Amino acid sequence: MIRVVALRKAAIAGAVGALAWELVLRSVILLGVPTFDIVRTLGTLALPRGPTFAWWSVGMIAHALVGVCWAVFYAYFFWAQFDRKPALQGLVFSAVPAVLALFVVAPQLGLIELGSDQVRLTFDMLLPSLSAMEIAGLLAGHAIFGLVVGAIYTRPVGYRADRPPEIRLCATRASRNGARRPQNAGFIFATGFECSYPTVEHGRWRRDEMHETRHYAFWQRDIELAREIGVTHLRYGPPLHLVFEGPGKFRWDLVDEPMAELELGGPEPIVDLCHFGLPSWLGDFQNPDIAAALAEYARAFATRYPWARYYTPVNEMYVCAKMSALDGLWNEQRRDEPSFLNAVFNLASACARMTDAILEVRPDAILVNSESGEFYQPCCPDEEIVARAEVENERRFLPLDLLYAHEVSDRMLGMICEHGREEDYRRFLARRVPKRSVLGVDYYEWNEKLIDREGNPRALGELFGWSVIASQYWRRYRRTMMHTETNRIDASDAQRWLWRQWHNVQHVRTAGVPLIGFTWYSLTDQIDWGIAIREATGRVDPSGLFDLNRDPRPVGLSYKHLIDMHRDVPEYRHCPAVEELMS
Repeated sequence: MIRVVALRKAAIAGAVGALAWELVLRSVILLGVPTFDIVRTLGTLALPRGPTFAWWSVGMIAHALVGVCWAVFYAYFFWAQFDRKPALQGLVFSAVPAVLALFVVAPQLGLIELGSDQVRLTFDMLLPSLSAMEIAGLLAGHAIFGLVVGAIYTRPVGYRADRPPEIRLCATRASRNGARRPQNAGFIFATGFECSYPTVEHGRWRRDEMHETRHYAFWQRDIELAREIGVTHLRYGPPLHLVFEGPGKFRWDLVDEPMAELELGGPEPIVDLCHFGLPSWLGDFQNPDIAAALAEYARAFATRYPWARYYTPVNEMYVCAKMSALDGLWNEQRRDEPSFLNAVFNLASACARMTDAILEVRPDAILVNSESGEFYQPCCPDEEIVARAEVENERRFLPLDLLYAHEVSDRMLGMICEHGREEDYRRFLARRVPKRSVLGVDYYEWNEKLIDREGNPRALGELFGWSVIASQYWRRYRRTMMHTETNRIDASDAQRWLWRQWHNVQHVRTAGVPLIGFTWYSLTDQIDWGIAIREATGRVDPSGLFDLNRDPRPVGLSYKHLIDMHRDVPEYRHCPAVEELMS
C-alpha cells in the first residue's frame, strides 16, 4: 500500500509520545516504584558520571529521537491498516517496539553495562535481565507512547475547512509565448486533474485532492505531462472553495496562471466549476441559495476567461447528492429522502443557472454535463429486492431529468410531490435545454451494483460495461455523448481496462450514437478514492496516468499510444459530432 505521510505530524506525535512516557514513568519512579527508567538508561550511557540534569537531557533527547523514528514507521506502515479508533491503532502498534525493546534492546544494554571487553555469551544473557516491575514499566511506557502517537497522528491529508492553507500558484518557468492554438473539430482525447473538495466530519475537515496530490505546487508540470500524453482536452477544476470567497469576492490569482498556460499552449480546458463541494460560507447542498451564488461565480469566470468554451457547471450531480444527503459521507452528511431531494433540486438549479450565466457571456459555449453511469441489478426475483433495484435505477436519472427537462417516472414523481417539490419540478420541465449540451457518462468498476438479499448495493465490477450503461442514458435523453471519466485502481489491470473502455467507445460510435470524446481520469494518482474519500487516511490509489512523483505509469504510456494511433485517422481527425457542436 502506498500512502501520503504527514512527516511533521508524525515527528511531533513521536516526540510527544516519548515525553508522555517519561512524565508518567518519572512520576512513578519518584514515588519509589522500582520500574525501568528508559531516560536514565540512555542518558548514563553517554554520561555515566554526569549530573542529573545532564544525563536526563541527553537521555530525553535520545528517547524522543527514537520515538520520532517509531512514529514515522507507524505512519508509513501501520496507520489505517485496520478500522479502529486512532488511539487504539497506536496502542496495538506499540507492541512491536515493546517486544523489540524487551528481547533485543534490554539484553544489549545489559551487555554494555558489564563494562568488559570480552564476554562469554550464554543463553540467559540474551534474555531481558529485568525484574517483573521493570518489565511492567517498560510495557506501560510503550503503551502510553502508542496511545499518544495514535491519538495525535490522524488525518495526514486535508485541512480544517475553516482554516485553509495559504496557497500561492507561481510559474516555475516562463509560460509559452505566441497566439493560442486554434480549436479543432477532432475527436476529444482527454484527461483531467482530480479536483474533488467535499468536506467530511460534518463540515469540519476539507478533502482537497489538488492539495493532497500536490497539484498546486506542480500545476505547470502537470499541464506539461498532459501535453506529453497528447490529449486534446483537459478537465480542469479550479478550487471553487478557495477562489469564491464571498459575493463579488474572487481569488483569481489561483486561476490566472494555469488558464493563461492552457490558453497559449493547450490542452483545451473543460472547466469544471463545482466538483462535490462548496465554499464554507455557502454551507452545504441543502442551502437553496447556492444556485444564485454559483451562477454569479460562473458568470464571473466566463467574463474573466472569455476564450474558454467547454464547461462542466456541476460535476456528477447524482453522486454529489447521494453521497452528501443519502449515504451520509460528505458535506451535510444526511441520510434521508427529503434531504436527497433538496440536494438534487439545489444542484440541478445551480447547474441550470450556471449554464444560463455562461451562455450570457459565451453564447456558443459547450456544456459537458458529466454524470456517473449507474446500474442496479436485483440478486433474485424477490419482490422487495426487485423493487429496490427499480427505485435506484429510476433515482439515478433524477438530476439529469431535471436538467434536460425530461419527465420522471411515476414513482419519482410521487416522491417529488410527497415532499412538496412538484412546482419546482414543473419549472424544470418548462426549461429550454441549450442545444450544445453534451451528456457525459462516467464509468468505474463500482458503477454496476447488485442489490443483495438484505437490500444493500454491492459492487459487481464490469458486468455489462460502459456501452450498455451509456446506451440506457442515450435512449433516455438523445443527447450528444462523451465518455467523461474512467480509471482502474488496480494499476496492474489498468491497461486492460483502458482498452476495454476504448473498445466500448468504438462500439457506441459504430452504433450511430454521436459521441465526441473519451477520458482517462485522472492525470495523476488519487488519494483515498478507494474509500470514497470519506476518511483522511492518505492511501494512494494508483489510478493515474502518472504517479505522484510525476513518473509515467504503464497505462499512461498505453494511453499515449492509443492517442498516437488514432489522432490522424480521418474519422477521429474530423469528428462530425464535434463539428456540429462547434458550428
